[in-house]
Parts: sequence; C-alpha cells; structure tokens
Amino acid sequence: MQKNKRKEVSLSPYNFIELDNFVLDRCTDENEIINHDKFHENLNTGYIKYEIEVITPLHISGTKNVHNENLLFKNPEGKYAIPGNTIRGMTRYNASIFSLSSVINKSIKKYDIANQRFYYRTFASTDKGMKEWYGNKVGQAVEMGENFSYTILRNVEAGYIRKHGDGYIITPAVKLGNKSYTAVHEYDLRRKGIKGINYMYQTGLKKEDYKNKDLLKKKKNTQYKPYMVEINYSISGTKAFIDPNGKFKGYLLNSNYIDGKVRHYLVFEEDKSQGVIEVSREQAELYIEDMKYTQKQNANSDRANKRYEYYELPAGNNEVKPVFYIKEGDKLIFGFTPYLRLPAERDIYDGIPGTHRNYTGRDFVDAIFGWQDFRTKVSFLDALCEKNNVSEIKYKMVLGQPKPSWYKGYIKQRNADALESYCSENFEIRGRKFYWLKQSADTEAMQSSLPAPGKKDKISTAVYCYPEGTKFAGEVRFENLSDEELGLLIYSLKQGDTEGYFNIGMGKPYGLGKCRIRINRLAVYDISERYKSFAGNYEKYGDIDKYIRTFKDYVIKHYHTKINDVNEIKSYQEYLLSKKVMKNESTRYMNVREFSKRAELPTLEDVINDRKLSVKTEKQDNKKENMELRNNCNNYGFKNKNYRQKSKRLDNNRSRNTNLITNAFEILKEYKFDNNK
Repeated sequence: MQKNKRKEVSLSPYNFIELDNFVLDRCTDENEIINHDKFHENLNTGYIKYEIEVITPLHISGTKNVHNENLLFKNPEGKYAIPGNTIRGMTRYNASIFSLSSVINKSIKKYDIANQRFYYRTFASTDKGMKEWYGNKVGQAVEMGENFSYTILRNVEAGYIRKHGDGYIITPAVKLGNKSYTAVHEYDLRRKGIKGINYMYQTGLKKEDYKNKDLLKKKKNTQYKPYMVEINYSISGTKAFIDPNGKFKGYLLNSNYIDGKVRHYLVFEEDKSQGVIEVSREQAELYIEDMKYTQKQNANSDRANKRYEYYELPAGNNEVKPVFYIKEGDKLIFGFTPYLRLPAERDIYDGIPGTHRNYTGRDFVDAIFGWQDFRTKVSFLDALCEKNNVSEIKYKMVLGQPKPSWYKGYIKQRNADALESYCSENFEIRGRKFYWLKQSADTEAMQSSLPAPGKKDKISTAVYCYPEGTKFAGEVRFENLSDEELGLLIYSLKQGDTEGYFNIGMGKPYGLGKCRIRINRLAVYDISERYKSFAGNYEKYGDIDKYIRTFKDYVIKHYHTKINDVNEIKSYQEYLLSKKVMKNESTRYMNVREFSKRAELPTLEDVINDRKLSVKTEKQDNKKENMELRNNCNNYGFKNKNYRQKSKRLDNNRSRNTNLITNAFEILKEYKFDNNK
C-alpha cells in the first residue's frame, strides 16, 4: 500500500532575500557622481535624527572582562552606545535591496558576498548526486576478496610531500600491483602487537567484533588522535604487510576517528626513480585555505586544534610527510587521507546572477556609501543610550554563523528529483542572508545549546545585554545627496514600509537584538542661507514621504520590467516578509536528530505560509508514519496540543546537549562525511 510520507525540511533562524537579475544604475561613469569639493545648492545636505528602542535584550560587543565575558560597547567617553558603524551596516544592507544594487563590483573592489570554493568528502552522503560525484572523482569501486569485499579508490595514489624552495613537491611511492598504499585492519595490527601507533579502539576485540558498530562505539579510544609514523614492512607477492624486521620502510598513518572506521593505511616507500610532482603555489594555498576554514569551525576545541597538526603541510626543508593525491593533467588534489576532500566544481560567484558578477557601473549604494577610492556622503554617529546606568542582563549560549558550504540551505533547490549543489550547472545562490525577527528572547534554546551538566564548556559565550525598553538617540549626517538618494537613505534607515523592526548585535539566532527605529527629524540645509545669514535659521524640516516617493518613482521608471509600484518587485516583497515576527520554535537551530536528515532549507515564502512539509509517495507502516507525524508536530509548531505535549515530554528526556550550533554543528557534519570505512 502506498501512503503519502511527509518529508521534513530544515529549521533555521535565518533565510534569504533573493537577488534580482537586474542592477539599477545610478550612473555608468563615476565622474557623473558629484564630488566632495563643495556643497551644491541643488543637492541635499543635512541630518536625520532617530530613536531606537530595544524590544528584546540587545548585546553590542565592546571589551571582555577577566572571565572572558562579552561586555557592552562604550564609546571613548565611557557612555553606553550603539556604534555608528552598526547602524551604517544595517542601513547599507537595506539600501542594497531597495535600490537593486550589485553585490559584486570588481572594478571598485566591492564584495558584499565573499567568494569561496568549498571542499567535500561525500562518499557516505545521503545526497545521491554528490555521492556519485565523489565516487567518480576518486574512482571508488568494490572488489572481492576471500569471503569478504573491500572498497578501493582507483584514482587515489600515495607519495611523500616536502617543502621545496617557496613551494612543495610530491615524490610518488612505489607500487605493488597497481597501488602505492594499502589498508591495514586494526585487528591485524593488534594481533601483531604493533607498538608506537594510535589505536582507535580498546583492547580485547575479536575480529568479528569489528562488524558490530554499537560495540565499537562502546570500545572507542577516547584518547585517539591522528598519527603518522615510519614503520618497516615486508612483501609477499604483490601484498605488503607490517613487519618490524622487514627490509622496506614506509609510513603507517590514520586520520580522524569516524564511527565504524576500522582501517589504518600503509604508504609504501618512496620511488626515487620517478619524477616529482610540482605543487603549485595556488594548489597549496587552496589546500591551506580549506584546512583553515575547517579548523576555524572547530576552533574552540583544544583536541580539534591538536588533531589539525596532522593535516598541516611540512614546515621545513627537512620535513617529509606521507600524502595521498589525485593527479589529472594540470589538476592536483592532495591530503592526508585516501578519502580526500575534493573541491566543488564551482565557487559561490558562479551562482550569482551575471548582472551582478559582471557589473562595472555605479549603483545607488556606491553613490551614497562610497567605495575604496570614493569617500562616503553619509556619516553615522554613535547612537547614545538615554541612561548613564543600565541594568544589564547576562545570557550564556553557543554562538555560530551560517556556513555557505551547506548547499541545501544556500543554493536554490529547484529540482524535485535531485539536489543542486556547487557542482551543479547553472546553480543559483539563495541571495542575501537575514535573521528572522522572533517573538522573544529564546532562553530555552540558549540553555539547550550548552554542554550537558558536568562536561567541560569550551564553546559557550556569555554576553551582557541591554534590557527591553532601553532607548538610544542617533544621528546621520549627509551631504550632496540627490532627492532620490536621500529618499533611499531615509527609506533604508526606517526599514522600508514596515513597522520599523530590525535586529542587530550578537545572539540574533536566539531572538536577541530586536529593536524598533523611529525617525524624529529630517533637516535639510538651505546652503545659501547657511553661509550668508547669521540668523542660524538655515535648517528646514524635510518632507520624509516626499523624498521616499521620489526614490520609488525613480525605481519604477528605470526598472526593466513593467511595474506600477515597487511592491511588485520580488526583492521588495521578500523584504517585507523578512520583517514578520516569527514563533521561536519555527526559526530555531536544528537538533541532532533533525540535522542528521539534512533536509532542504524551505523558501522564505514557505516559512511565512507555514508550509513546513513537502509530500512524496513512499511505502511505510502506520507506526513509522505516526511517529514522524508526532515529531513533525513538535518540530514545526502544529496546533495539535496532544501531540505537542507528548513530544515535549520526549524531548525533555533527551540530553540538553542536542542543539548543533557552530562547533558541534560543523564537527558532526565533518564526521558524517569523513566516514572512512
């Protein structure tokens, strides 16, 4: 019997506003933008005064105390304040959306979205496409032995890497048969009593025990760390085996522990009769960049930092390390495990619309906020707290940031039958990232993110916050802005046609930092009166709506589609949706069980419309379906009270250490892909 199975999608405190396939020019030549040599009477110079009210506790980082806790920012005068750059960043982000500005302009070194090529190890991935891609790259195949089968990687070779001048070289290892290395079962190493190496499991395991994954987890050596050591070996026919008295010298090594992993690797001795393989500077830098990126995600763990010593390139001319590699023409991929991390076929910029990627003009954001060689026309002063003394609130949580390597979340998924990734042709990134506004500070999620009681805490962050109701007064000064530029500045500061809510500061995934802004005054100087009169009445109150309307009319006039109102533009529509205050449980980080499914990130519209489930047909029994329904009711805030209550009781019995944020999130992801069985 076929039944409809509900397929979960990912939960996340963030989502994306789509990039329009169009960039609105302010001018095609930067010389058309008025310079800063004088004030122009036909342009606008003046200031905007505004007020910010804290809706949920707000943290803006300053210094740290002796306990490494994050204190609130204070200006040089010792006053509580929101830095002007914080408000500037928020306003510029909004302006980029409203003015359909570019996110890339190489001609002026503008990179609002950073580029990167990500590396993947997806041989055990649930994504069929990425699994096949990886298997084809490494030449993964299954061969039969006596009463057992084993996996080989036909395209992966082994050798030795050393520093050579300013670069590196790889000397291939000798081959036995058609391979330059061989896998060695840990049981065989134990049986032979090989010493001086790191074992993944405790003593006392029989060979058949290594097929029992549950038993292996219990017998895991908690002190294990990656290693490589020179060792002797002998040869029998085309097979090599560890032999303390053997006449050949190679290296025995093993990378990170992975659940179920049972093999180490023996790299045969150098083949000095072959020519060396040059490692270009670019290839070395790509490897180092990926290693640092991966290490950065796990930087709060001392053990993680130590294990990464294993993956570092040789430091001196006398240091040599065994290495695995794939060489295809001029392309070289290398690493310190046969299951190499492979670069995706494309980088982030390949998924950005060509109108942005190839843009060389000047847009509204450029004209107002400037660029490297063009001074800004706006100055954001610090927004000062109205109180000299603040009753600070302290929160503790695990913080992180979204990882663009998660292609299910960062890339548009337009094919119902297959996932798109950085290896897909014509993929598109989702757009500009934002954090959802939440009902309240999610203290329950903060608590559940912390390590379980009794465990060492090296990943949490303590922050002091302004309480709800705290108010700040700020000012923006501008000069030589056209009417439409001033309209965009005002519109971006006041959060478009919304109620003025926005979020800033640390802890946005937990609902911290929700604020509301109100513009109190727009003053535009009468330039002639300012410098001719001593009366001091050159300030004229500006009509906010007039300037905003002027900007909107400009967009409508120049947008390359037939529209009658800016609200018809998709990015405007999505911006409005992004300002909806969401239920805390609907926009939180996933827990371990949810993340293990690696479901897709729903679209912005799906989250707003509460479309949390997609449907596919699949055979299943009633028990499984009912269990999944119960879980989904808990995960996505369905209104069935009985299911919610029952699921809540189940969740309360689980470990508190279930939220995978930052380090824990990334470590699990890495382990899942590093399943070197």
